[in-house]
Amino acid sequence: MTPSDRSSHNSRDRIDHEFVVSAALAIIDDTGLDSLTIRSLAVSIDRDPMTVYRYVATKEALLDAVADSILGDLVSVDGSDTDWRRQLTIFGRHYRELALAHPRAAVLLATRPRATPLGLGTTRSLMSLEGILSLFATAGFTVPEALSAYRLLMSMLRGHVLSETQETTDNPDETVDRLSLALRRLPIEDFPIMSVLPPLITAYDGARELDRGLKALFDGLRHTP
Repeated sequence: MTPSDRSSHNSRDRIDHEFVVSAALAIIDDTGLDSLTIRSLAVSIDRDPMTVYRYVATKEALLDAVADSILGDLVSVDGSDTDWRRQLTIFGRHYRELALAHPRAAVLLATRPRATPLGLGTTRSLMSLEGILSLFATAGFTVPEALSAYRLLMSMLRGHVLSETQETTDNPDETVDRLSLALRRLPIEDFPIMSVLPPLITAYDGARELDRGLKALFDGLRHTP
């Protein structure tokens, strides 16, 4: 839904929680997280701010709901599949895709309470956790090991997407070419390694980097007592 679509929403039309959360996510996507306030949200849906509070008690609750709405599209895992590495690789790739689809909201996936391990969340998010724990259990992990592995997996995924999306949201004008040029200008005698980074930065592939990280994590899990 575009801003113009929301502004044309007739004041007599009914709205609901899902509509409000969708409008909030659209604001973040359009102009960034800092631009989302209860007032700006009310303006975007042509309502009084007090009307918004009927659907979300606080801005914190609104941000939780936005994170939940993004993660609600996350692919489910088959907890009975014996190929746990394949299942979790698919899961990790889709997590990244969702974050890249909403780069300005990606930070919410890592920082909102409902996004944290064992945080109070929706039934769907808890089922996702159950599915991942079941995968590890099927593979022979004990429950404590499965929980630890889950936490390591989510920490790795959150760190990856935050790093990848931060480059485009925090410094949108700092292009790869400009960064490469700055590195080339460093005195090679002081920065012998950094001076050869430009071609590596230009060739960066986030999807490939994620797969490498997941493989390293999975290999480590299988060799850790």
